Amino acid sequence: MALPDAGNTISLQQVNVELGNTGTDGINMGGSAVRGLFGVANGAIDMSDGYGKSSEIGITASAASSANLKTLFDNNTAGSWAADEAKRYTVGASTVMGIITAPASMGGTLIIDLAGKFQGTGGASPGGAAGNAMTVSSGNITINMASGSFISGGGGGGGNGGTGGLGTRYQCAGSGAGRCAMGGGCAGDENSYYFSIAGGAGGAGGVGAGYGQSQADGAAGGNGSSGYHHGNNGPSGAGGAGGNGGDFAVAGSAGSTGGGGGGTCSTSGSGGSGGGAAGRAITFSGISAYTIIGTANGTINGAYT
Repeated sequence: MALPDAGNTISLQQVNVELGNTGTDGINMGGSAVRGLFGVANGAIDMSDGYGKSSEIGITASAASSANLKTLFDNNTAGSWAADEAKRYTVGASTVMGIITAPASMGGTLIIDLAGKFQGTGGASPGGAAGNAMTVSSGNITINMASGSFISGGGGGGGNGGTGGLGTRYQCAGSGAGRCAMGGGCAGDENSYYFSIAGGAGGAGGVGAGYGQSQADGAAGGNGSSGYHHGNNGPSGAGGAGGNGGDFAVAGSAGSTGGGGGGTCSTSGSGGSGGGAAGRAITFSGISAYTIIGTANGTINGAYT
């Protein structure tokens, strides 16, 4: 972690542990490891020189839509991601992060102290799949989840509602597209025809919850049109409602089927489109060993095994 701050006593045992040794190992206070930790290149070392010093490479997170930990650590200390060194990534309680990536080929160890939130992206409308909160491709990573912390996959987008079925209208001396049958009852030599009436449009699906995006319910479908009141007329069907977007780590709902139309030209409404898949909390790629500590204190929304 770090040696004690000013005003406290630093023991040789604490120095050893900070250097990755056992507490009872022999220690050379003039050696390069101790000098590097204490920041004293030459001359005598006073224990007060070690106040607050740490052998870890530490980074504190800033809110962002995504973060590649290799990039962050290498920018902080060149080559540190692959180096056999202890690393620590600290996420404060008020910090909300988007997609976190821990790529392959990490050397040493990494501790993620998470008090804030990791959130995958929410699915778009219609039926967009949600994003995963974390992708981990290196071993020797430990996640410490503090009380109130979250790792949450995104919610899927809702599907669009189906279009309403065709209705029927009556028209004397009718011609043109949409004519479906011949009727009767027009004056003189006129012929009468039945024509199709378009159904109501399906409602748009809602978006899923995710980083920078709130969950939204689907919209209502459009109304159908009334047929002219004669013979086998009938209104067209109303459009189906759009499906609701999913909350964190919940799939989006499918859109509703459009209502059926009436009369001679009628058809059934079309089905709504499917909802999007939920995101995972953590995806592990190419590794099987990982550690998550404190899951009883924090919250994990979505699969992580």
